[in-house]
Amino acid sequence: MNEKKSIFIWNKKRAAAAIVATAAILILTAFTAYGSGMDTLGMTLGVLLGIAAGVFVLLNIRFGKILSAVLYLLLPLAVVCALENYTHVITDLAPLILVLNLLFFYVLYGLLAALTGSVSMGFKLATLVPMLFGLTNYFVVSFRGSPIVPWDLLSLGTAASVADNYEFVLSWKAFYSILAFIWMILLSSKSTVKLGRKKLRVISIAAYAALMCLYVGEIQNSAVQSFFGMDTTLFTLNVLYRNNGIAAAFLGNLRFLNIEQPSGYSVDKVEELMQRVEASAKDEPETDAQVGTNAAQTETAVTADQSETQQTESSASATVDNTKTAATEQYPNIVVIMDEAFSDLSVWGDFATSEEVMPFFKSLQQEAVGGEVYVSVKGGNTANTEFEFLTGDTMGFLPKGSVPYQQYITDETPSLASYLKTLGYSATAIHPYNRTGWDRDTVYEKFGFDEFLDKDSFSSPYRLRGYISDKSAFDKIKEQFSIKGDDERKFIFEVTMQNHGGYSRETPDFNIYLTLPEVTNKTTSVVATEKYLTLMNQTDRALEELIDYFKEQEEPVIVVMFGDHQPSDYITNVIQRICGVTTSDSLADLEQGYRVPFMMWSNYGLEHKYYDGISVNYLSSILMENAGIPLTGYQTFLKNLMETLPVINANVYRDADGNFYNYEDDAYSEELNDYQMLQYNHLVDKKHRDSTFFGS
Repeated sequence: MNEKKSIFIWNKKRAAAAIVATAAILILTAFTAYGSGMDTLGMTLGVLLGIAAGVFVLLNIRFGKILSAVLYLLLPLAVVCALENYTHVITDLAPLILVLNLLFFYVLYGLLAALTGSVSMGFKLATLVPMLFGLTNYFVVSFRGSPIVPWDLLSLGTAASVADNYEFVLSWKAFYSILAFIWMILLSSKSTVKLGRKKLRVISIAAYAALMCLYVGEIQNSAVQSFFGMDTTLFTLNVLYRNNGIAAAFLGNLRFLNIEQPSGYSVDKVEELMQRVEASAKDEPETDAQVGTNAAQTETAVTADQSETQQTESSASATVDNTKTAATEQYPNIVVIMDEAFSDLSVWGDFATSEEVMPFFKSLQQEAVGGEVYVSVKGGNTANTEFEFLTGDTMGFLPKGSVPYQQYITDETPSLASYLKTLGYSATAIHPYNRTGWDRDTVYEKFGFDEFLDKDSFSSPYRLRGYISDKSAFDKIKEQFSIKGDDERKFIFEVTMQNHGGYSRETPDFNIYLTLPEVTNKTTSVVATEKYLTLMNQTDRALEELIDYFKEQEEPVIVVMFGDHQPSDYITNVIQRICGVTTSDSLADLEQGYRVPFMMWSNYGLEHKYYDGISVNYLSSILMENAGIPLTGYQTFLKNLMETLPVINANVYRDADGNFYNYEDDAYSEELNDYQMLQYNHLVDKKHRDSTFFGS
């Protein structure tokens, strides 16, 4: 048979390729049906296009220069449509934004064709890249509620380590995108055009490479962004990607890789700010806690008159055990727990549960010091909340979506740990999971921690859903406290793992007992929410055991606990539907998703105070005050700033009157600029950093 004249090309290579193409689409169809349920149209289309794919591979069709040129004109448009369809729709893009995204893919297709010397190979690769990127972005949005940003590429190891705890489900909408990409690859395979002339290839490569560099560079330019009408509001990344297109939005975010120097920044200005803070600290009267601290520092006995005065001043304190007045004789041991995904979802409204979710935690909030903090992340990026607490810095002055642990902590950096060490504390970090997650193994060392205990430090721990439970995590705190020296003051900082995402996955080591009794339709998301609420209750029980332990200790101990973020949208959406929460674009409503609870308790008694909304960057200053420990200059600055702007996170800031603002607003620009300059000196301008001011 003459191969050129036959309708099909029959050989082993073509047959194998045809089988692979058909099998891939049929498996994809079955996978989608299994995860998202049967869809007659989708399944029929999948089967028919799967068979057609195999036949198409065998067809004796070849695209010459004209048809290859047509492919070059049409494929980028098809790619943009399929890429956006994963999470949005192409009609979301304004005409100029569509053009901006198309330009990138025209350059990408041309560059890869020139590099490979083959239109077929180049076009297939240029189609495969957005196909895989879009699919990855689809799952990232599903798991954490926000899309991929450039800094996520630094977190691939962390993401891979927890991936097996998520359930990968493909929607039929995403299925159609993948199907479209596969057929674009099949069409590209029919081109026979080669770029054989060496000189032409070199010129083409140079030209397209220059265009790619120009595109990537200029899309970060504010003038170009303004010309094309790009959305530059970083508050909600999902909206940003929807309005700008996935390709343009991702590349446009590259401009935030570096921290911009604040307006008017200079070393002299920073020194002036620091002197002003020190002067204000000298003018402030000492608090009861500071009186106790000074007594501890000088190691002098408290006279009977002083004791009587202090007793009078502290009469309003909540439930003080008079047998434990060691707080006036030495600094207390400090235990800080940042609990994974720990949140009180009643911030969305009242909803019925089969039993109280966190009764003990809430009792501590009302008995000692408690409140709610506004964090900068939701559903993930735990390390950013950790960063804000340990440093006092805010994500509000850093690139949206960035992870300071992986981008900016490159050498020794003053932190709460380093400061407490200057006062004689030993500092231990605990995290019952992989030590390399978020680069904690190197960051903790640069922050001044003496030791880091990871999951390998736990012997036969009790697990929930495969993760080391909060009960075992808190037992490790008790263990570390029990083995410390008699004269040793301990700072223990623990980041838990029990409540990590992946709530919809079935696990044999977990039973749901806390339910939503008024919800009769137990969908996958409802069951996942009940699992999450059960986990919160497990944490509450473990916390009660920990507090009971410290109640029996003679040495003074102060315990702080707060959540790092709320769970992903597929959990909070269930509660919002129950509570009848309607969609709103107001900053106050959007920030509801960033509220988590905190409490501060001691075994020697703390005066009750409730903070109805602060940001986590202030929490360490509040801790120092309640522990009776002198504040660093930076903590003093933050304490004063909190009176004016009690909330400053990655998304917004809020004033003392409860008004929320975007960072594009001009309100409180002087206060924010002062804070930004001090943070820049702390985090970036390390050559001129005054480490003593920041606690090192």
